[in-house]
Amino acid sequence: MTARAMRRARPERGARTPHDGGPIVWPAAGLVAALAFLALLLAAPPASNDVWAVNAFRSLDFGPRFALLLLATGAACLPFVPRRRGLAAALGVAAAIVIAFALRERVHFLGDTQIRQRAMSAFSVNLVQVSIAEWSTRMHANPLDILVDFLAPIALLRMGASLADAVSVVSFLLALAFFAGVWRVSGRLGAPPGLRLALAAALALAGSLETFAGYAESGGLLLVAAAWWWAEMLAPLTGRGQALRTALAWLALFMAHRIGVIMLLPLAWRALGPPLAGDAPEGRRWLAGAGAAAAAIAAATLLIGVGGRQLGMDAHDLLPSLGTMAKAVPPSDLINILLLVMPFALLAPWLAGRDPVAAFARSAEGRLVLVAAAPLVPLIWIVPSGANALGAHRDWDLGTFAGLTLTIAASLLVARLPAPRLRGALIVALPVAALVAGGWVTVNADNDAMTPRIRALALDPPGLIAPQQSHLHMYMGQRAMDLGAPEFAAPEFDRAFALNPNPRRALLAAEAWARAGRVVSARASLARARAAGPLSPSLEDGAKKVATLIDRVAADSVAADSARAAGAPRR
Repeated sequence: MTARAMRRARPERGARTPHDGGPIVWPAAGLVAALAFLALLLAAPPASNDVWAVNAFRSLDFGPRFALLLLATGAACLPFVPRRRGLAAALGVAAAIVIAFALRERVHFLGDTQIRQRAMSAFSVNLVQVSIAEWSTRMHANPLDILVDFLAPIALLRMGASLADAVSVVSFLLALAFFAGVWRVSGRLGAPPGLRLALAAALALAGSLETFAGYAESGGLLLVAAAWWWAEMLAPLTGRGQALRTALAWLALFMAHRIGVIMLLPLAWRALGPPLAGDAPEGRRWLAGAGAAAAAIAAATLLIGVGGRQLGMDAHDLLPSLGTMAKAVPPSDLINILLLVMPFALLAPWLAGRDPVAAFARSAEGRLVLVAAAPLVPLIWIVPSGANALGAHRDWDLGTFAGLTLTIAASLLVARLPAPRLRGALIVALPVAALVAGGWVTVNADNDAMTPRIRALALDPPGLIAPQQSHLHMYMGQRAMDLGAPEFAAPEFDRAFALNPNPRRALLAAEAWARAGRVVSARASLARARAAGPLSPSLEDGAKKVATLIDRVAADSVAADSARAAGAPRR
């Protein structure tokens, strides 16, 4: 087309394209679905294991509730915000600061954050002499995870920062990278430029933002890698450069988390399946070759590193969990995870309507994203049910990758709508997504709000199998020790041992009883640890140290009793 013809093809200034102008269209079914979701968020009873993902609002005091309502109101206004250079960046920086610092998690209840923070503290002072490879295995970490989420906070810690601040700095940087990736994805959707900011917010606003709230886990890094990978996957394969960027983005995803192995399927589909608009045959051929090379590099890292061992351990853990998942993760927990990590995706089909949904499912983009989501969604149910897992509530972040993938699918779906209908859909969906995201982040930053929620899970666990209950009581024992209350920690460690007779748990109980001055109980727990089976060399060394502590406490108690007796007045 000549330059003159292109100028003629452009709409005149003020003319309306199919995506511009017109009154706002309110989708009736979507409006009803959004109002029902909103009512659930505002009315769900606090400290209830049935609605743990959506009862944050009712769990908080008046001040945080009011702030959440303001956040929801502001989110509803985003579809009306005019395009301004730098506005999206400014909002992203502000959100990253608030999430990573002001609202960082404070009870370390979710995931393995408590374990990771203890590991970082021990490593930073050389308390435990093991290799990086061993730490990687202990924390189920891939190379980028160890580098970014483990070694980077330790470097800041050794420079004088507190551990909480060090983790928050890394979380802040990851949040910025995530928002930048989401912004890039939003540019691939083909939505009207005036609604790009609102659509990017719909992509980002989910409980998944908790992974950037000073969260010492791999979830934030995984979401960053996934966002940038999807930004490349949705770009037209015009030639060698784009193909190499897409393959490298997959390799980074794999290096961040071993779940990237599963994403070889959509990567192959992208190269060999139906082409997207703008694809060139040369680019698809290059992606097939570059993807194979990236897979070979990933396989090599598994062979020379600890990733292969960890994949084997994952398979060993997952196979038995197939028989326990119905009990360990009841349907209510699965629904809670989906409500938490993909609120916009759940509303999008109602907002779009039946015909757009059918057309999207037949499109090349729709099939690509659904191929990626297909193996991810079952993992939300299977993985938290394993004996080494923590249950759905605490392992909630295992659904964040699937949540982002399906939210991208939802955004691709609604981006096809005319602007009036898209604007109406975003107006009703964004407040719901904002309340989900803001509530989950805020409640996990509030000690007073979290205490009854933790107690409810311990007193009435919804389907947790015995090993998972043991992990829960281990957390509560460690939390009590951190707060300087060994008398409360010791019974929790004993309960953890009763549910899962691991000698390490009994040794922790013995140490806590000793520090609480309860010598008889300490010796009983130590005896249970030795009776549980032959101790490994490291546990045997720990048992000797605990025995020495108990003897010292007993001697101090006898000396104190003698001093009191000597100082007592004679009759």
